[in-house]
Amino acid sequence: MLRLRNLIILLVLASPAVSLSQNGVSLPLMIKGDTLAYTLVQFEKQFLDSNLQLLSQKYNITENEAYIKQAKIWDQPTMTFEHVLYNPERKTFFELGDSSESSAQVQQLLVIGSKRSKLVAMAKTTTDIAKYQYFDLMRSLKVQLRSAFYNTWFLLEQARVYDTMISRLKDIIRGYDQLYPKGLISLKELVRVKALLLSMESERLGIRAQLAENQSTLKILVNDKSRVFILPVPDPAAYRDFNPLKYSLQSLVDTASKNRYDLLIYEQKMKYAGTDLVYQRLVNIPDPTLFLGWDLNGSFVHNYNYIGLSFNMPFWDRNKGNVLAARARIAESQADYRNYSIQVYNDLAESLGKLSEIDKVYKNIDAGFSDDFTRIIKKAGESYLKREIGLLEFIDLYESYKESRLQYLQLENDRINAIENLNYVAGTNLR
Repeated sequence: MLRLRNLIILLVLASPAVSLSQNGVSLPLMIKGDTLAYTLVQFEKQFLDSNLQLLSQKYNITENEAYIKQAKIWDQPTMTFEHVLYNPERKTFFELGDSSESSAQVQQLLVIGSKRSKLVAMAKTTTDIAKYQYFDLMRSLKVQLRSAFYNTWFLLEQARVYDTMISRLKDIIRGYDQLYPKGLISLKELVRVKALLLSMESERLGIRAQLAENQSTLKILVNDKSRVFILPVPDPAAYRDFNPLKYSLQSLVDTASKNRYDLLIYEQKMKYAGTDLVYQRLVNIPDPTLFLGWDLNGSFVHNYNYIGLSFNMPFWDRNKGNVLAARARIAESQADYRNYSIQVYNDLAESLGKLSEIDKVYKNIDAGFSDDFTRIIKKAGESYLKREIGLLEFIDLYESYKESRLQYLQLENDRINAIENLNYVAGTNLR
């Protein structure tokens, strides 16, 4: 199956395009019915359209936007109505007429001192935090997506190394199976080559298991329940010329301060705490209640109509406790922001340092090294069959070829992941 997929990869890369176009929209390319080839741009688009965690966070934004509308609404007026239940003098229930007693009153709370505007401002800040949480979640999920995308590609490349070597070993073993009965090779030599084949097939199974894990991650991220194999088609040019030396640490810090939504969340929390302190001080201003009423016979005149105003007297409770708590929350949010800023700075320094080291090693490797080794290993198989080299030298060459190819692929993958990690901690794509 992997050999078929490797052939598919080569066909895809050799073709002029890996996507179709329908009404100007780039579509993934279905190959052999069970494989879907995606460029990173295509796959990220499907991720944005389909990811359930992002969808859930969008609903959270909508919820908080509704709270803004609610904070702008006035309190409901209150109406009370009273009527006599039982007149003990007349011994009647629910007596009607001018001799009975009824009263009614309507009350409306009047919020003054800009308290309502502060509540609206805090609701808006909470909504901004929800939006930033959405973008920060997108940033976190995208780095998972890109990591699984490129890891899948490099695992397929590693599998191709094993496929090539296993195929050649099988050719040798088929020849040896014919030579052994004739006594032309020893059993020890045949068993050692078969043991080498078994070892490589076992290692290839481990790669297949990792591929399955990466496929699961990719499909969860795009909410895909199908059994179609997702084939990454990366653009090597997007990373080949990336140079970490053109970015200074301070420039990255400046970039992160504008693009790291998790850092902006801490700024919004400071803003919320500041608004809340103002609000708690305003709470000490009593809100009056305006009321209108009517009383049939309960006052000094018949059909008494009146208007009035009531409010709390701020003698005992002056909201001092909540004001002190709001001040503490400001200090807490400021400390959290400074602490997180330091963390972001250190993350940037660490990521830039790691990438610079990997990039230095990567760019010092001779570009033709891998091709030279491939030619050597081809020649080694032929030489071994002709008995020009011994078994130990042959096995050593095979093991050296495998290790060098896998290490080179791992270095390429580590470099791309280091670039993606720097993009992640900077909050934006730097190239």
